[in-house]
This record gives sequence, C-alpha cells and structure tokens, in this order.
Amino acid sequence: MAIGLAACAIAPTQEMSDARQSVQAAHEAGARDYASRNLRVAVDYLEEAERELELRYFNRARHDAVVARSEALKARNVTLAIREAEGEIARTGAAEDAVQQATGLLLEAMQAAAEGKDKKAIRLADEAKTLLQPSTP
Repeated sequence: MAIGLAACAIAPTQEMSDARQSVQAAHEAGARDYASRNLRVAVDYLEEAERELELRYFNRARHDAVVARSEALKARNVTLAIREAEGEIARTGAAEDAVQQATGLLLEAMQAAAEGKDKKAIRLADEAKTLLQPSTP
C-alpha cells in the first residue's frame, strides 16, 4: 500500500512529455484545419494538466495528460486520413462518377471530424480512398 501511495506522489513526467509531443505532432499534421475539435480538447486538457502539475496535484495532472495525449492522437489520425483521401482524389485516374462519390465521402468525413466524430471521419476518409483504388482481379 505504501508503494502505491508513493507512486501516486510522483510527478507525471512521462505522461506530460507524451501529451506535449502528441499535441505538437497533431499541430504539425495540420489538425487545426481538419480536426480542430479534438485538437482543442487536447490543448485544453494539456493546459489543465500543466496547471495541476504546478499545484502538485499529480494524480489529476496525470489523468489530464493522458486524456490530452489521446485526443491529440485522434486529431492527428483524423487529419492524416483526410489528407490521404484528398491526395488520392487529387491524383486519381478513376472515372468521374467515382471521383464525385469519393469527394462526397471526403466532405462527410470532414463534417464528422468537425463534430469530433473521429472514428466516423477516419472510416469515411478510408472509404473515399478505397473507392478510387483500382480493383484487382
């Protein structure tokens, strides 16, 4: 029990570092343009974790840093999926109707991302990409 209590009293250095790096990676991927809701949540949790760390509320800081990292990873993953779909649409040689369908799916993915629906956004972006890839016999 004493070991458990001692572990709780240790500053969440690794969690804070992971959260900061994940938020930075989301920014660098362009999440502000594609997954701003998730990014905003990540930044808010990271800022709260930093305040809690200063106050030595280590358990709260650890929790908020973990949530910040998770939201930042979602933002980055959504952004990458949408960017890949955009790239596939831009360079495709697929038929016009397939391009229109893929563009529609991409717009739906972007809307889902704006609403913070990361799984739906990624699924729709992946569907858009798949639609444009040549089928193999």
